[in-house]
Amino acid sequence: ERNKAKENFHIHQQRIKIWFDKHVVGDKQFEVEDMVLKWDKASEGKGKHSKFQKLCLGPYDITEKIGDATYRLQSL
Repeated sequence: ERNKAKENFHIHQQRIKIWFDKHVVGDKQFEVEDMVLKWDKASEGKGKHSKFQKLCLGPYDITEKIGDATYRLQSL
């Protein structure tokens, strides 16, 4: 039964990876030491921000590339 749970967990992880890989927005590649802005998801949506409010946070410096579309950021 423990092995079955472990197998189900791995199947679930694979499904999540497939979904994520399908829905990653854009194909932009960044390099370590690039400066980027990060979209502020908390301010996204109608009525959650004023007309002139900044919708991006940053700038951030990329310190490490973890995956194809995943980066470790450091605030400047």
